[in-house]
Amino acid sequence: MAYGKIMRLGAPWGSRIGPDRILALSMLACALLGTALLYGHAMQTLADRRARLVQALEIRAVALDGILSERLRQMETLSRRAALFLAQNPPPVVAAPGSPLARFLESNPDEAADRLFSLDPSPRTIGTLLALPTVAARRRTGLYRPDPVAWHREAAMALTLAPLADAIRTSHPDTLRIYYASAAGLVHVDPGDTEGATALLDGFAAQEPFRRAAPEVNPLRRPFWTVLSDTAGGRLAAAVAPVDQDGLFLGIYAQEVPLPDPGAAPAPGTVLALLDRDGTVLAANAAPGRTAPAPGERLPGAEALPDGPGLSRSGDSLVAVQVLDAAPWRLVLILPVGGFRMAVLTETVLSLGTVLALLLGSLLLAYRLMERILREREQAAAAERAARAEAEKTLEELRAAHDELDFLNREKTRFFSLISHDLRGPFNALLGMTQELADHAGRMSPDAVADFARCTHDSARKAFDMLENLLQWSRVQMSGKPFAPAVFDLRAVVTDAMGDVASMAAAKQVALLDAVGDRWVLADRTMLLAVLRNLLVNAVKFSHPAGVVHVTSRAEGDRVEVAVTDHGIGMERAQVAELLRAGSGGQGSRPGTRGEQGTGLGMTLVRELVLRHGGDLRVESEVGRGTTVSFTVPLATAPSEDRRHPSQTPL
Repeated sequence: MAYGKIMRLGAPWGSRIGPDRILALSMLACALLGTALLYGHAMQTLADRRARLVQALEIRAVALDGILSERLRQMETLSRRAALFLAQNPPPVVAAPGSPLARFLESNPDEAADRLFSLDPSPRTIGTLLALPTVAARRRTGLYRPDPVAWHREAAMALTLAPLADAIRTSHPDTLRIYYASAAGLVHVDPGDTEGATALLDGFAAQEPFRRAAPEVNPLRRPFWTVLSDTAGGRLAAAVAPVDQDGLFLGIYAQEVPLPDPGAAPAPGTVLALLDRDGTVLAANAAPGRTAPAPGERLPGAEALPDGPGLSRSGDSLVAVQVLDAAPWRLVLILPVGGFRMAVLTETVLSLGTVLALLLGSLLLAYRLMERILREREQAAAAERAARAEAEKTLEELRAAHDELDFLNREKTRFFSLISHDLRGPFNALLGMTQELADHAGRMSPDAVADFARCTHDSARKAFDMLENLLQWSRVQMSGKPFAPAVFDLRAVVTDAMGDVASMAAAKQVALLDAVGDRWVLADRTMLLAVLRNLLVNAVKFSHPAGVVHVTSRAEGDRVEVAVTDHGIGMERAQVAELLRAGSGGQGSRPGTRGEQGTGLGMTLVRELVLRHGGDLRVESEVGRGTTVSFTVPLATAPSEDRRHPSQTPL
């Protein structure tokens, strides 16, 4: 009964609407739903794209701030070191005879008005030092020199800090130069460039870095960035730090670099530009299809750009501005409104089309079936590749183990050969000479006894050196010697090594020169001493009588390269290659310039100990001109860096 009523009540409704109207209403509902989905997806895509662009701008601004802040800190470090030096070295300054300061002051002893005080840039780390005579300095606008000799302290300070300035510049290859400009009429420039230093001395007082560092403009003595024009008409940036003592402004330390790169445009159709406070373009990059504004061009509407996060409308473009903390500059992202919206709409339409396509049941079923088949095939292929890779890895490990066992076997054979052959010679000599002394000492002259004693000592010393190298080498091979790195002064180890070979060098009248400088390393001191001692022994061995052997060092990032150089007989390319390949043979097995004999174990030990430190061993040699053997160890900071100030360096 109820069912019949429902049918009768429903019949008129169905006859009034009809199937075509139901289809039309369904299509309209689908259209409205699709439009809503399209609009919602477009708005979400627009918001996501805006957020990504702003985030990319913020990330680049943080990275750029980090780079700029590091350069400012470097100049601030030089400024603090300068103030510390001046505070700890009150006038008058006494220049040691022959020192760079003495040579600088002697370049114009009478202070002739038409002649500058100057110091040639030698060695490289000294740079170029120039100064005006007192009369000329007092006549220059913006300069002052109340005391004719007080500025000598600043010259001493500049020379003391020259290695630090050179280290900062060489650690950043894009640095054009670092200079100190004094209000007393003195400049120091690194790298050495007399022409550039003269041009700087002639006009630095009128340039913006010096004027902006003055107390009336910068009372808090804060470091800052500024933009300059170079000699070729281009533009460059300078990080500047004022130098003062007891409230008196003395000058500036400045580092000149190319204008910083704002980075690549983060999205198609965008422009990323770096602007100064006046809206002038310092540098800009554009994505393909866009043209970047030229440096020096003023960006239209720059004065109305908002200094805040997020995208905002400016004319027919969207812009985002990020103000830098380390410099008075702004990083600006520009993109056209039309292109931005079209890209979002295109992405939305493509996304919606993909969704609709995936809703089709038959295609979805076929897709899932195919995906399953492909997944199973890919899993099978991946399993096969993994098995093959594991087999290859196992084979490679077996080969490596075989090579290591073969190497250890050969080294063991060589070890016993050295013990049985090379160690027997010194002991035979010892036995023969001591037997001779025991039998005939009473009938021998004092000179003969002394000569026998010297020969006995030489043989004992050779036996001891060989035993020491054999012990070190065997411990390294058997991993029995603990590797105990610590922070210590490189110069102290070089001094000990030179002391160990001093008698050998004195016998050949070979001079040992230490030029490693003030460096601290993180290494095993005993191993490093063994490396230096063996290299010095080889250098003296292959040096001509009255020759020179010197030890130098230079920083390479977070490592220091130590080099031992002689000017002896040298090696051919094949000998160098053999020396580097096996650490034996080559120079180590040849007689020295006075017939000194060796086993070659020393260079094998050097190679092993350098590898224990994760370093590189390099050999440069030329027949008849000498050999340089260098290696690297980790660089460290002195434990008492805060208490070690530049005034400890000889002037």
